[in-house]
Amino acid sequence: METAVRCVGFGAGSVPDVLASAESASVDFVVVADLSDFSHGEIDWRGRLEHAHWLVLSASTVLAGDNARSAQGAGMTFAEFEGPRVVMIVDEPEDPTRLAEAWGFVIERIRQIHILFLSEDALPLIAALEEMDEDQLLREIRLRGMVPQVIACEPANNAVRIEHSLGAHAGSTAADSTAGWLGRYLCELPRQGPGADGIAAAANRC
Repeated sequence: METAVRCVGFGAGSVPDVLASAESASVDFVVVADLSDFSHGEIDWRGRLEHAHWLVLSASTVLAGDNARSAQGAGMTFAEFEGPRVVMIVDEPEDPTRLAEAWGFVIERIRQIHILFLSEDALPLIAALEEMDEDQLLREIRLRGMVPQVIACEPANNAVRIEHSLGAHAGSTAADSTAGWLGRYLCELPRQGPGADGIAAAANRC
């Protein structure tokens, strides 16, 4: 029987596009009309995360204000207890000068993140912030933060790279966007089984 994948998403950036690309999953997007002005306590994280595989978030969400930051942090904390794996997307924010602020939130919470996904536009910017080559970045982040998977997808170069706890995977992709690739990958990964072979099989189907 095929695994029924369930994704919960919250926030700004490419989160809605990732969820829209997870076409074979059950999707629950936490809609907030104004991320800069809402009560983060109104979100029933326990109820929404029950039986979910993934909680999909974006680093740029925290730039919307203290309530957005608190809501995202609460979601990550509840995910630890309820079981979903946290997917953190790092993409270039609307105000690129605030990328360091968004990246700082990721570093603070990195031990709660299971998949750290760097978008094509954010990859060179994060490498510059960390003062290292792009080729070394994914592995160094995974080792320093003990993140199970650190991923970069570059549709313009038809390439995807995954550093994971059992090694690395480098492959090609026919996806036309990073969000499209990630949405499909989140559907495939629970179905392909654990370990390096499961990661490679899921990536190769995207």
